[in-house]
Amino acid sequence: MDLATLGRNIARVRRHQNLTQENVAFDLDISKTAYSKIERGETNISFLRLVQIADYFHVDIAELVKGSTNVDLQELAANIAQMKTDIHSIKTAMEI
Repeated sequence: MDLATLGRNIARVRRHQNLTQENVAFDLDISKTAYSKIERGETNISFLRLVQIADYFHVDIAELVKGSTNVDLQELAANIAQMKTDIHSIKTAMEI
């Protein structure tokens, strides 16, 4: 398991749930520094800790290890919607 990928996936799930590192670290009863190192892929993570994090976020461990296309697609759809709004605003401004 690539620790950097695992950390990015954990961070993505956390951001998707609108949580801060501080909130998650507090709820998991670990220091913010230790949790931050997990998200940055700078420390090994035990299987028990991985299970704890997956349970906390209500996701499968596989989503943390491999990533989830569902969240990625939702983010992509939101980005496309924002781009459409931006393009419409630019187009309207150019017509004035």
